[in-house]
This record gives sequence, structure tokens and C-alpha cells, in this order.
Amino acid sequence: MPDDHFLGELPWLARLPTEDRQALAHRARLRQFPAGTALVTEGSVADALFVITEGRARVVVSSGTGEEATLAMFGPGEPIGEFSIFDGLPRSASVIATIETTALMITREAVIEWVRARPDAAVAIIETLATRLRRTNQRISDLSFLDLPHRLAKQLVTLAALYDIEAATINGSVRLKITQGELASMLGVSRESVNKQLNVFSKQGLITISRGALTLDDIRSLREFS
Repeated sequence: MPDDHFLGELPWLARLPTEDRQALAHRARLRQFPAGTALVTEGSVADALFVITEGRARVVVSSGTGEEATLAMFGPGEPIGEFSIFDGLPRSASVIATIETTALMITREAVIEWVRARPDAAVAIIETLATRLRRTNQRISDLSFLDLPHRLAKQLVTLAALYDIEAATINGSVRLKITQGELASMLGVSRESVNKQLNVFSKQGLITISRGALTLDDIRSLREFS
């Protein structure tokens, strides 16, 4: 069982009273997910809430033709599956571990029981849902008003904070273990378009391209450009 100290470090639980976090910790179990495996699968029954403790995962939806789009990337402290937990509908997306990932798993019944008894916990989860909706609105806005170079720069800066928030904050270089295909999926464009723009950034000295990874060498300039 995870301890209260760990749960206190999770952004959406940090402000809750100790007894509330302890009650949730008592209900949680740690699960390990090798890279490439699914924490949840699109269309499946929503029977648990997950919170990443270590590692990273991407949220993926698929079309009828088998094409995929990456909606978001999650890191430590991010809850997964909170929408389905409360509306009872099947999962709207799959969540795939991009590296070896550890997550807390709490059953739907346990989460609902916990929330019903704790108004402050309900408010914390509502705030988390509101943050997710704001991200979605921002994504729609970016798709509507930003061209690919600016959207790509913004996505790289966002990923930098997810991978290494301290280095991103002090403008140190950050190495992202991500493929150009994954970036294209996040942005809803072709891999060729992403490759072309990454090469522009590389020639400008903003990034270094390597096999299966990118190093952001000038985060400040990328942030200003985005």
C-alpha cells in the first residue's frame, strides 16, 4: 500500500487533509506497466482510476481504419480514467505506457465511496477535470489559430516540462525519447511535415535530432517562438 507521504506529493491531492489521503492510500495498489502496454483500453469497462507515480504514458484514440491520434502525454501525478469513473461509460481512449511505468490503481467503487464521504476530495477532482477541459480548449484553439511551426514548438516545450520540469524551467537541455511519428500523431499532421519542421529547428540550433529522440538545446527560444 502506498504511503500518505507519496500521495501528498500528487498535485491534485496535496491540499487535502492527511486523513483523506490516508483513506485513499488504503484503497490503492501499485501496478507495473512495461513500455508499450496499455493502462486502459479504448472501449473497455471503466473499473479503476490510475495515477502515474513513475514513468510516462500517452493518450491515444483510433479511427475505424486503424489510424491513431495522440491526444495528450501524462507523467507522474496525473490521474487517468477519471471521466469514465464518474459517468460509467466505456473508456473513450487508450492510455499506453511509453516507458516502464508505475501507477496506483484504485477501483471505481473505492473512488466513488471515498469521494462521497469527503467534499474536499470531490472539489479536488472537479478542479482536475476543469484543468483537463482547459487543456482540450487550448488544443482546439491551437489547431484553429497556430500554424505547424508554432504548434510544434509549443508541443516540444510542453513535453520538456513533462520529461524534466527543472531543466525546462532553468532552460537546460532536455532529451525527449519520442519519435517523429508520435509527434505527428499529437499534432494531427503527417510525419513528413514534422520531419521538415524539425530539420528547420535543427538548422537554427534549437534542437538536436537523433534516432528515436530529440534534444531541446534552446528551450527559451522555442518557448518565445511558440
